[in-house]
Amino acid sequence: MYPFISNETYLTANHSALKLQPQRIVTSVLLTLTALFIQGHQPKIRETVSGGNKTWQIYDPTTHQKATFYSEDDVRIWLENRYRQ
Repeated sequence: MYPFISNETYLTANHSALKLQPQRIVTSVLLTLTALFIQGHQPKIRETVSGGNKTWQIYDPTTHQKATFYSEDDVRIWLENRYRQ
């Protein structure tokens, strides 16, 4: 047999494992878009530690506001107030 010819099986575009149902494709696209939309509006919270002191820096992409807090309770209060508005 020729050394460059293989007996391995390759998937082709017509192979059943590669055929996706249109409904599954649409569902996948919608879930991805929904996740991107929701995540884009969520506040970004970053915890930092410097000299043994913790701080939380928050960025709100909806209002473009930045805030720094020195306790988790203050972060929770800020978040609760944000969602009440």
